[in-house]
Amino acid sequence: MLDLIKICGNSHCDAIFHNIPKKHTKCLDCGGNLKIINEKTYWKKYSEYWFQYDFLTQKYFRPTKND
Repeated sequence: MLDLIKICGNSHCDAIFHNIPKKHTKCLDCGGNLKIINEKTYWKKYSEYWFQYDFLTQKYFRPTKND
């Protein structure tokens, strides 16, 4: 189970943030608005994106799926 996931709504930015507080609404990369996505949507559409970060550590983060 992944914690809260948000993606940047800016069409020119592919940033995805994991473990992000719900109150944080701006992308750290471009300043665009962030949108919450659920885990099912993440695995279906966004799991292969390159620019994924753990919000708490500010480091690149690529979760692995546990079936």
